[in-house]
Amino acid sequence: MKKILKIVSPLIIILITIIGCDNDDVDTDVPSQRLIFTSEQNQDNQIRLGTSLTFADVSTGVISRKWTFPDDVTTIKESNEDIVKTIFSKVGEHNVVLNQTFEESAFVNGEQRGKELDTTIVVRVLEPIKINLKANYINPDGSLGAALTIADNTQNEVIASRSIRYSFETIGEPEDINWTLDGGDPESSTGASEIDVTYKRVGTYDLKVEASTRRPFGEDQINFSNLIKVVPSTDPVSLDEIKGKRDGRLALEFSREMDETTINKANFSLTIQNGTTTIPAVIRSVTINPTQRNILDITLDGDSVYIDDVVTVSYVAGSLFTADGVQANSFTDIPMSSFEQGTNILETTTVDFSFENSTDDSNWPYQFWGGIWELYDFSIAFDKARTGNRSGIVDMQANGGMIIAHDSGSFPLETGTTYEIGIWTFVENLGNTPDGLANPDLRLYWIPATNFSVGPSPEFTSDFPLNQWVYKSIIVTATETEDKQFLIRGYNEFNDAPIRIFMDDLFVSEVTIRP
Repeated sequence: MKKILKIVSPLIIILITIIGCDNDDVDTDVPSQRLIFTSEQNQDNQIRLGTSLTFADVSTGVISRKWTFPDDVTTIKESNEDIVKTIFSKVGEHNVVLNQTFEESAFVNGEQRGKELDTTIVVRVLEPIKINLKANYINPDGSLGAALTIADNTQNEVIASRSIRYSFETIGEPEDINWTLDGGDPESSTGASEIDVTYKRVGTYDLKVEASTRRPFGEDQINFSNLIKVVPSTDPVSLDEIKGKRDGRLALEFSREMDETTINKANFSLTIQNGTTTIPAVIRSVTINPTQRNILDITLDGDSVYIDDVVTVSYVAGSLFTADGVQANSFTDIPMSSFEQGTNILETTTVDFSFENSTDDSNWPYQFWGGIWELYDFSIAFDKARTGNRSGIVDMQANGGMIIAHDSGSFPLETGTTYEIGIWTFVENLGNTPDGLANPDLRLYWIPATNFSVGPSPEFTSDFPLNQWVYKSIIVTATETEDKQFLIRGYNEFNDAPIRIFMDDLFVSEVTIRP
């Protein structure tokens, strides 16, 4: 009796929940009715190799029943005919068949089906999650180089400013993948089974990868200590990015670690333009970032850099050297290319900003504008995502367009507050738009009280980066306090080829613009 109760107790909870939520399918006045449940039916009967699955037949009016399990696949752990607990020992899809004989013609979902019924339950058994890590050098020409030795304390040498490609085969269908990449750029990543990492700072670094799925539960984790040893380089040093920071400073990111003793602020200058106004700019200090020593932080004297500023930075070659002794070259009028992001307010809303809760276009319906705006398809990608496991796909036809809205979630705005609204996109081919005509683009609007004057975010110009995730945003000030929904417009009117755009990680954050 104790063994049976072990099985019945968790199933009783499941049955109460299902019957309570689905009363239309259960009529207690009907003497013969088929009701079959499993302990993992909400997970499409997916389990891990070597784990158990419990089957329960709580049908009414049953005279006899027979369970048939596949040979050499299952082991019956506990059974009392109507409840069976099994262990599956082979990966793959397996059929479990229940034959029932009823007192009279039995009902199934409100329809009579007969006195003898066969029910097939498909069980999908997954392998345990396993990470088999590979790593290769990326040659200066971008080709894949030699393999690294993957083990603790191997200290594979990487020349500062060079890159490594890490990858692993997907075994056991993990849903969540998390990289911790000490000393690398990026220092962390989620969702990808392949990633390119650039090492810019001399030192010895570890690596950690975690892959897991909540249900059916499975996980694997690998850690390698002292896997990478970054050594000095004779390669020229490059300025990779200029980023505005929310504290009003500028961050100059170089291709590798700089020597802080060689910094001279007199060699740097910058210009600030806001609309038609030129803002005088005086540099107070140029210092090395204490945690990322390939970054120089510029602080202004009596002023700050704002997100709506157009900023350019120049440097005249002088005393500045890398930590490994290479002099930095001059550069002129390099623009601020991005601005430090704040908190994404969408994370606390019901907006499916990362497309993780969408399976089709039902959350992103067409808005019936007619004309070119209906010449598109929208779907969900399950094999390409910037974060998580899914992204949205827009397939605009040649000379077509798109207009969709997200009617399954909203986000709050406040009158007079300025917001950054952005999205990450991935494009493989731009097609062919004749010179002088409008390029393909995406535009992010909110509804109601839509401001249709906002510009593209992004515009797919001929130099738009291909085959990588790119973030673009717009700055908009709210004119009323109200919950809004997203409206996304795609444009491809003058392109004589179709264009496919992957979208992920919509972003909304309060920002401060120049007073």
